[in-house]
Amino acid sequence: MYKRTIKNHLTFAGNPLTRGRHKVHKYPAMLHPLLVDFLIEEYAKNDDIIFDPFCGSGVTLVQASVKNHESFGFDINPLSLLIAKVKTTKYDFKKLEEDFKKFKEHLKNEKNIDIPEINNIDYWYTDEVKRDLGKIRFVLKNNEYIYKDFFIICFAFICRDQSLTRNGEFKRYRIKKEKIENTENQVLDKIIKHIESNIEIFKKNDLPLKEAKPILVNSEQEIDKKLTYDLVITSPPYGDSRTTVAYGEYSSFGIEWVNDLNFFGQINYKVDKEAVGKIGKINDEIYRNEILTKTIKKIEKSNEKRSKDVMYFFNGYYNVLKNVVKNLNKNGKVCFVVGNRTVGGVQIPMDQITAVFFEQLGLKFENIFVRDILNKVMPSKNSPSNKVGATKNTMANEYIVIFTK
Repeated sequence: MYKRTIKNHLTFAGNPLTRGRHKVHKYPAMLHPLLVDFLIEEYAKNDDIIFDPFCGSGVTLVQASVKNHESFGFDINPLSLLIAKVKTTKYDFKKLEEDFKKFKEHLKNEKNIDIPEINNIDYWYTDEVKRDLGKIRFVLKNNEYIYKDFFIICFAFICRDQSLTRNGEFKRYRIKKEKIENTENQVLDKIIKHIESNIEIFKKNDLPLKEAKPILVNSEQEIDKKLTYDLVITSPPYGDSRTTVAYGEYSSFGIEWVNDLNFFGQINYKVDKEAVGKIGKINDEIYRNEILTKTIKKIEKSNEKRSKDVMYFFNGYYNVLKNVVKNLNKNGKVCFVVGNRTVGGVQIPMDQITAVFFEQLGLKFENIFVRDILNKVMPSKNSPSNKVGATKNTMANEYIVIFTK
């Protein structure tokens, strides 16, 4: 077992997770910005380039930029990448406010609507909400703004907020019928307030100092040799999206309405199906990880199918780690923030499995920090057995696995 070190000060009690520019659009299982700040201050040298192979909505990219480091990140989710782009943009706030004034005028005077083709749209939206979302979409589609992406992301946020999905879930679950009857259409009022509040937040918080590049890339694919870096800070998925965090389902409301407006849009795959854990040829190298193989055997005793899901996930995960290590500069460090989920009644020690993989790939062990999770954006319960009603509390700790090349 690799040594774990408890770090009570990394709990960040009383410090909200969604803060500053990160308020523009919530995103599941975000890294805590203060944890990223700590890792940068602890391990980044002057002029180090920071990389996040699972950048999501860009927490690492924002904090790296604020701390005066160039950064780039990969993700397969076009909506999360646009969120990251919006968060890391340097704004001329006078021009942004002029854009906002024009947007409000266009919205007030517009009579046309543009509703895209969405499966089961009437199941997820009332007629009034559809109409007003279609009006905003027409305005965004048919008018030019200097900072159009900012308004598109605020719109995407409202698309989910005003849908009939349950707010506390990441997967698509419709609210109960009696609640639907009491819902009010607040689309136009909410988008104006959301834009107003975020313009003020962006003015006051997290001024980017260095360039950050969110890039639409699957980290399981080989990384361009020209892209090298000195510090990796990331929080990978803890398992397949079907049974952990369904990033694609969470983002789908926004994606459906803004895909053709999104610089990263027009993808030809479903985000959750493209995520780590796809069925494919198993890499023989992962069988050398005894902690993983022993864990798989334990799960197999109670649920053979789930044990295969776990194996496929770690197969894809190992491919990512292999790619990340290959382009890491000499003396560079990796900081992987992971969680140890439970499958079939067996806890998967992802921190230890990750550590073994990194050692196999030639890196040197530094530490595994343990922090309590008080405010991670995750459901309080999940269903590790995938049986209806069979729920358990989700993980209470995160593990920061640190290695050096």
